[in-house]
Amino acid sequence: MQASTISSWALVIARALTAQGIDSHALFRQNGLDPATLKDSNARYPVSSMTRLWQAAVAASGDPCFGLTAADHWHPTSLHALGYAWLASHTLREAFERAVRYGRLVSNATQLALVERGEEAQLVFMRPHADTVTADAASQAALALIVHLTRASCGSDFHPRRVCLRQAKPACAPRLRAFFHAPVEFQSRDDALVFATSALPAPLATANAALAQANDRVAVQYLARFDRQDVTARLRAHLLESLPSGAVSEAAAAQSLRLSRRSLQRRLQDAGTSFTQLLEATRRELALQYLKDSSVSVSEVAYLLGFSEVANFTRAFRRWQGVAPREYRQSLA
Repeated sequence: MQASTISSWALVIARALTAQGIDSHALFRQNGLDPATLKDSNARYPVSSMTRLWQAAVAASGDPCFGLTAADHWHPTSLHALGYAWLASHTLREAFERAVRYGRLVSNATQLALVERGEEAQLVFMRPHADTVTADAASQAALALIVHLTRASCGSDFHPRRVCLRQAKPACAPRLRAFFHAPVEFQSRDDALVFATSALPAPLATANAALAQANDRVAVQYLARFDRQDVTARLRAHLLESLPSGAVSEAAAAQSLRLSRRSLQRRLQDAGTSFTQLLEATRRELALQYLKDSSVSVSEVAYLLGFSEVANFTRAFRRWQGVAPREYRQSLA
């Protein structure tokens, strides 16, 4: 599949260029991108063309830190549903996990990973395909946007411990350090943000369980449409739709995905999972979300997850978390 980026991410470039009096539409067209596509929030641009656009924007602005400048024009919708899902997450760890889970929605040229080592947690931007070329400014903007999101959730004085960039040290290195309020390492193996592990469990001021759930669904459905070959994304979208009805089975899922049951099993096995594992993981993730919303009773949560009896849900939740659903909800309070 061709590497691509969602058009709403390109909108930060257009806004930054326009703010500097540069004809953004002309620059888009010069680099093979239709500016009219910016109005379609579900459209995507090829990463190869986006890389040329980032490089042209740096040249036109004369700003080697144009990525930082562009990130200043961020909005939650710059990341489609992921932006609001991030802000509505209960903790910073949950926000990072959403970024890892749904990052491909924004761009499939990179793959996010959350790596915890002792006192440090790294959000790493890896490139699954070595031959994919991305612009330095794009990496600056991606890391800067993550920091903007963390500051919106945790407070304006929040900053990472360290920042790693693959690019060579630019003339604007002091500006990068000033923005991140942290040491910046250049010519690193991967682009990454390093945070204190102790910051991950802290509740976010912007948490909203219902909003997080709603945007999770939008993100899952988008990914299922975007990558028809990703059977796990398609199955997860099916489960989200069918769990409340209780009519959840491997046979029904295979029929919904227009696959034979054996073909579904084989493709899930190739992806390193199974129907039972994905069903269990989806139920667990949803249970943790629903229980953060005090307006939804435990019996309603059981129904929404497709359990026929509350007792069955309670047993499953004890297996997942080691405590009963009501105890878990009390611990959150």
